[in-house]
Amino acid sequence: MKNWLTRKNGGAASKSRTEPTVRERREPRLNLKAFRNYCEDKPKRSSSSGFMPYEPPKGVVGDQSRGMATDEALCSSSADMASLSPGYNQIAMEYYEDGLAFLGYPQLAQMLQRAEFRKPCQTIARECTREWIEFKSEQQSGDTRDNDAASKQIREVTREFTRLNVRHVIQKQIFQSLAFGLGHVWIGMKGTALNSAGQSDPLVIGPNGMSKGSLERLVNIEPIWTTPNKYSSSNVLERDFYKADSWWALGTEIHHSRLLTAIPFPVSQILAPAFNFGGQSLTQQLMPYVHNYLGTRNSVSRIVRNSSYLTLGTDMTGNMQADMPGQPMPYGDVDMQSIQGRAAYMQDVSSGQSTIVFDKERESVAVEAVPLSGLDALQAQAMEAQAAIPGIPLVKMFGLQPQGLNASSEGEIRVFYDEISSYQEEHVRPILQRIFEAVQINLWGKTDPDLSFVFVPLWQMDAKQMAEIEKIKADTDALNIQEGKITADEAREREASDPNSIYKGVNLRGPAPGIPAFSDGPDAETLMQSEE
Repeated sequence: MKNWLTRKNGGAASKSRTEPTVRERREPRLNLKAFRNYCEDKPKRSSSSGFMPYEPPKGVVGDQSRGMATDEALCSSSADMASLSPGYNQIAMEYYEDGLAFLGYPQLAQMLQRAEFRKPCQTIARECTREWIEFKSEQQSGDTRDNDAASKQIREVTREFTRLNVRHVIQKQIFQSLAFGLGHVWIGMKGTALNSAGQSDPLVIGPNGMSKGSLERLVNIEPIWTTPNKYSSSNVLERDFYKADSWWALGTEIHHSRLLTAIPFPVSQILAPAFNFGGQSLTQQLMPYVHNYLGTRNSVSRIVRNSSYLTLGTDMTGNMQADMPGQPMPYGDVDMQSIQGRAAYMQDVSSGQSTIVFDKERESVAVEAVPLSGLDALQAQAMEAQAAIPGIPLVKMFGLQPQGLNASSEGEIRVFYDEISSYQEEHVRPILQRIFEAVQINLWGKTDPDLSFVFVPLWQMDAKQMAEIEKIKADTDALNIQEGKITADEAREREASDPNSIYKGVNLRGPAPGIPAFSDGPDAETLMQSEE
């Protein structure tokens, strides 16, 4: 493939191995008119005429003096595919017209004004951060001093996460990445200039890079204000092959290590430049289903409004007196003025529910009713299809309870929680891990390998279920102690290490205290005699 990222410099292309070929990115969009011209007159046009460089908002790309390179790879590959498939041109044109190509951030932002597009993105973002995370330390299973030290570390990390508002930042990033296909979180460091000179340097999160007390803030950046600046496209073995080495953000060049980027639905590398090096948004994936639902809803509404209508059988050959005598009838023998006047009269009378008077010799009047059976099922199916793409249960998406005997949403909710857990591990954990390491460096100047975090499961048991499980565990311990398999002290150790125990947080280490004896007062025998 021809290297289409070579930056022209004085008529010569830079091909240094130490400096990868780079260019300033501009997002391409399809010019449908030019593409149709290409399809109709292929010998005279190149497919590259169908792709016009998209101009990002003014000020996004900085240092305009560097110049722009010509985008050729995506265009030439389109021509290659067109030569392989005779029907490719029509397929590609329909592909773009159907909205499968990148629509642009302004269009996606307008689509999010509809609840049908916004609700799924919000639901997934909220569920991913609803129960949040729990910090753990391997030292908590040691002696009391180690346990106290680990608890102190966890409290410090928790306070720092609260100061940085990490939970809200991650929730907003998940929403933006689903809504726009791309989500950025910028790591702000103290003392670093907010310009290209300060932000274009790599950020090393480690003892030899980031210093203690230097982490200032975390900021969400909408993708509309960003565009890739440097990446390689000539060698698939390069580390930055089709990976942005730096980004423009309103004229400021930011190294990729200072941006935590999430792409839930990545596209093929050949399409990455057209999608601003992001992915396909959930908003675009929902387009056909939302539009189908809106069309069905509007059609059902029109049918319901016109569920009954008045039919008038009358003489249309001009026997009735016209409103304007002497005027020619434009429809031959049909007196349209007279017919329209008569129909308007009938409509006014019927809408007011007044007595309808008609000529019994020349006219007939009837009220026709449109059957409404099945319309509710059609609208419900169109609405429920919107929940299939994000995989959200109907009770969470629309608040619809399942119908029928013994119907329950428990199974669907469990499956949905499994999907959320997978999403957290794949897309949220890498971002949180970087923040977790940066927080430790900021607090202590080093990272502790014994510290970690886990996502709290979304499926939570109620108090009754937890008590029942705890009773089963206690009965099992009692049976094992009776059989001599374990001792009471070992049962206490099991309780102390069980994260789901109701005695969590209670110091159960050491020998059991046993049943306390009465130190003073009457003994049991005296009490029994007194009761007799």
